[in-house]
Amino acid sequence: MKFFITNADNKVLVSSIEDKCKPCTDSCTTNCNNLICPIYNEERRFGVEKMKDKQIFLCTTKKASKTTALFKEKIKTLAYSIPSIEAIKENITIKAKNSEKNKYSKIVHNLRTLNAQSIQSQYKFIPQSSFADNHSTLYEFVKNEILQRIDEATISFLRLAKNNAHMKTEFTTHEKLSVESPNLSIQFHKVKSVILNVYHSFNIDFLDKNVKLKINENDVYVEFDYDTIRVAFYHLFLNTIKFIRPDTDVNVEIHSEGEYIYVDFNMNSLHINANEKEKIFEDEYSGENAIKSDTNGSGLGMGLIRKALLINKANIEVINGKAKNKYKGQLYSINVFRLKFNAV
Repeated sequence: MKFFITNADNKVLVSSIEDKCKPCTDSCTTNCNNLICPIYNEERRFGVEKMKDKQIFLCTTKKASKTTALFKEKIKTLAYSIPSIEAIKENITIKAKNSEKNKYSKIVHNLRTLNAQSIQSQYKFIPQSSFADNHSTLYEFVKNEILQRIDEATISFLRLAKNNAHMKTEFTTHEKLSVESPNLSIQFHKVKSVILNVYHSFNIDFLDKNVKLKINENDVYVEFDYDTIRVAFYHLFLNTIKFIRPDTDVNVEIHSEGEYIYVDFNMNSLHINANEKEKIFEDEYSGENAIKSDTNGSGLGMGLIRKALLINKANIEVINGKAKNKYKGQLYSINVFRLKFNAV
């Protein structure tokens, strides 16, 4: 059954009609006609019912509407359902608007938080009052502070670099992952270089947990959109630093197998139950052990990773470790997060 309903302004309220059927719908003026359909190669009934402020077009097989009376009854049934259809459509519209509003609110909240963290990091190194107290020799004052407190200056710089990278990720997520047809720039990139470009933002976090990144030497190039794949690696590192066991290593292996190129992130991280391997890619879902260890976030990271990969014709799977080890009361296992790209 194919149909559409329009309002008084000829605006379509709901439709299941395909574009190839348009010549037939445009030419229909009566409430019941018979024809041999050139699209579906079968005998069908079709007609239009004009109401005070609505118009209904219906097309069915002869089998579904054996008589003209039955066909007209179906049109009347559609007419009775219009209020319900409009209510459902309005409800969907409201939900879509609320969803967009929530996404925007989250982005604004994240950017404000990152900006506050950057300011806090800067003024923790050099208090804001010092800028006013040394306004006439500000350049020399800041230079001397950096030279005399080089370790603190380095940490402050790395934290600022991470926050800037996170802000860039937020903008890219909004611009490319929150739209139906993102503007992608597909080019060849050396995978290892992209990973290391993202890793530098997390260097201070790796140092804090005494975690080392090890990546195999190779010159593998893959064709993808740099910005969106950068989002995927960013959230992968973000999850890594949240869930990895301290004093361990992240081993990244890039290798080719037939038609595919795999990027494996191997690590000793919070145990993932077998029934969670796909659930963790759902929005707002957090793993059981992440909740127990109080390291769960908004539950969006893994979903964004998969979304960023899918628009680049790639994907990610989790190979969860079976053997468990304990650290400070929490369960860990050797997990592999495998990114799969098409080899050209």
